[in-house]
Amino acid sequence: MAPWDRMVWALPIIAAAGILHGEAAEEPRGFAGWLAHVCSPEMRRAEARLEWLSGELQKLPELSKTPFASRYGFRSEKLESRDDPQWVQIDLGRSCRIDRIAAMPAHIPALGKEGVGYGFPLRFSIEVSGDAGMKDAVTVVDRTGGDVGNPGRYPMIFGIDPTEARYIRFTATKHRPLDEGFFWALEELVVLSGNTSVATTRRTTASSSLELFPNWSMYRINDGQSELGMPVTIEKSPTKGYASAVANYLDTAEKWIEVDLGEEHAIDEVRLLPVVSGNFEMPGLRSFPRRWKIELANDPGFKHPVLLHRDQKSNTPGYPGRCSFSVPAFGQRGRYLRLVAQELWGADERAGFALAEIRVYSGGENVALGKPVRAKDQAETTGAEGWSPAAVVDGFSSTNRLIEYPGYLDLIERRGRLEGERERLMALRERKRNTAGKAIAYSGGGIGAATFLGFGWLLVRQRTMRNRAVTQLRNQIARDLHDDIGSNLGGIVLLSEIGSRHCENKQAREDFKTIREAAETTSQSMQDIVWLIERENVGLRELVTRMRRSAEALLGESRIALKVSPADFPDRSLSLFFRRHVFFAFKETINNVRRHSGATAVELSIWLDPDELRFEVRDNGCGFDPESASQSGHGLANLRSRAGRVKGGCDITSSPGKGTSVIFSAPFKSGRN
Repeated sequence: MAPWDRMVWALPIIAAAGILHGEAAEEPRGFAGWLAHVCSPEMRRAEARLEWLSGELQKLPELSKTPFASRYGFRSEKLESRDDPQWVQIDLGRSCRIDRIAAMPAHIPALGKEGVGYGFPLRFSIEVSGDAGMKDAVTVVDRTGGDVGNPGRYPMIFGIDPTEARYIRFTATKHRPLDEGFFWALEELVVLSGNTSVATTRRTTASSSLELFPNWSMYRINDGQSELGMPVTIEKSPTKGYASAVANYLDTAEKWIEVDLGEEHAIDEVRLLPVVSGNFEMPGLRSFPRRWKIELANDPGFKHPVLLHRDQKSNTPGYPGRCSFSVPAFGQRGRYLRLVAQELWGADERAGFALAEIRVYSGGENVALGKPVRAKDQAETTGAEGWSPAAVVDGFSSTNRLIEYPGYLDLIERRGRLEGERERLMALRERKRNTAGKAIAYSGGGIGAATFLGFGWLLVRQRTMRNRAVTQLRNQIARDLHDDIGSNLGGIVLLSEIGSRHCENKQAREDFKTIREAAETTSQSMQDIVWLIERENVGLRELVTRMRRSAEALLGESRIALKVSPADFPDRSLSLFFRRHVFFAFKETINNVRRHSGATAVELSIWLDPDELRFEVRDNGCGFDPESASQSGHGLANLRSRAGRVKGGCDITSSPGKGTSVIFSAPFKSGRN
C-alpha cells in the first residue's frame, strides 16, 4: 500500500483518538489541539505550565470584581500638550518614613477592554520632600526614560529606600490621547510606612483635576477606596464581626464599641473594616454607621477623650464598601479607643450598624489584636452566627483572614505576574492550535474534504468578524456616552449647583435646582443604558444587584425594604432582551412611586423561581384609579407592553388613599432569551 493511501486510511483513526483524548482532558482540545500537543514540545510545556499556574492562582487573593458605585478615581482635565508635566500632590500631615508606594490604575468596566488601566500615564515620576513647594525634592521613582506599558487592573508597586518626607508628588510627563487632546488618570495612590497607610484621606492638591463627583475627583486618589479591597488571604473567616442590637429607626441614642489596648500607646493609625455581606434581607443593618466619631482616652469612662476623627456628613460618600477606612492619629496617646455611631442607616423602621474589624497601629504593630472589647449592646444572634464583640479584634474580616498591607501587595503583585504569564501562554496555545488546524486543512484527505473544511473555517471567521464589529460598535457607543454626554451632564450639574447657591432671584434658584435634578436623573439613566448595551455576560445576580442599587438611588435607602427570595439564589446567564425589559420595567415602577405616590415607605420583593423572575413594588402612598390613570401619563400601558414582550404579566392594584401594588413577572425562557 502506498504511503499516501496509508495516511488516508489512518486519518479517521487519528481523528477518533484526538476526539477521545480531547474529551478526557480538562479542556477539550479537538483534533487540532491534540495534533499540536503531540507534535510540539513547546505546546506540551505551555500546557503543563498552565496547569501549574491554575493551581498557584487559587492560592492567591483576588482584586475586587465589583465596582464601588460609580467611583473611578482621579483624572486630569483635557490637556492640549502630550508632554506637559501634570501632577497631584498629597500632604501626609507630618513627616513619615516612606518605604513603599503603589499606583493603582483606574478601571471603568462599562468601557470593556478600553476601560482596563484607563488613562494610566505613559511616563511618570514620583518625588518626596519635606517642603510643600517640593524644594530639595528626592525622586524615588523615575519612569520618564521610556513609555510604560498599560498595567491593566493590577497596581504598579515600588519598594523604595526608607525616606523621611511629608509631601509626595506623582508627576505624569507623557499622557494618553483623548479625542483631540490628552489626559491621564489613577484610581488610587497608596503610600506605606511599614504596615501603616499614611496618605489615606490626607489633603490633596493637583495641577489639573476633572471634578465630576462622584465619578472623578482630586480627593478620590487617596480616599482608601479601590479595587485593591481589603488586605486578606484566601483563608476563610470563622467569624463575621460585631453587630449592634437593632433599634427603632427614629431612636437618636448613640451606639458604641470600645477596645482596651492594655496599656497606653502612641497611636499612628486606626483602621476600620466594614462587614461584607450579600444578605439582601437586611439593607442598612450590617454596614458602616451613617455618622460617627473615634475617641481615645486613658480612663475607661472617657471623661477627657481625645477626638481622633469625626464624620460631619450625614450621608457620607466615604462609605468604604469592600475596602478598609484609615484614620491617621499622628502619635496621639491613649489606652482606650471607642467608635461612637451617632447616626445609623436603617430600613423598615429598623436601624443598626456592624463592623468586621478594628485595627489600631502603634509602631507598625496592631496593638488591638485579641484585646478586650466592650459594646453598648449587641445583636440577639451574637455567637450563633459568628457575631460577637470579640470578633472585631480577632484578625479576620467578615470573609477572610487579614494580613498587613506589605504582604498583601506582594501577593497581589505575584497574582498580576502569574495572570500575565497565563494570558501569554493561552495566546501561544491558541496560535499552535491555529497552526495545527491549518496544517490539517492543507493535508486533508482529498480536495473535497479540504474545500469543506475551508468553507467551514470561512463561516466561523465571518461570524467572528461580525461579532467583533458588533462588540467594537457597542464599546464605541458606551465610550461616547460616558466621555461626551457624561462629561456634559456633569458640567450642567456643577454649573446649576453654583447658580442655585449664588443667584439672588428665588425663581431663578428654583429653575437651577430643577435643571440640576434633571441632569442628575439623566446621568443615572445614561449609566444604566451604558451598562445594558456594553456588558454582554450579565447574570441574574448582577441584575438583582443593579435593581437594588437603582431603587436606593431613586428612593433613598431609608425609604425602602428589599427582600429577595431565596436570599442565596444560583446565578444564571440572561439575554439582553430579558434584562432590558425587566430592568426598565422595574425602574419605571420605581420612578412612578417617586414622582406620583408621595409614599414614605416602599416594600420591594423579588422572587426567583426556577422558571421566572417576579418583582413586587408596594407603597403606602396616595394611590390612584388604574382605569383613569392609564390615560394620564403613569406609564401603565408601557409596563403592560413590556410584560407582553417577555411573555409575562403585570398586575396593578391601587385605589385612592390606599397605596399601590405592582407585580411584574417574566419567564426566563421568554421570546428571545
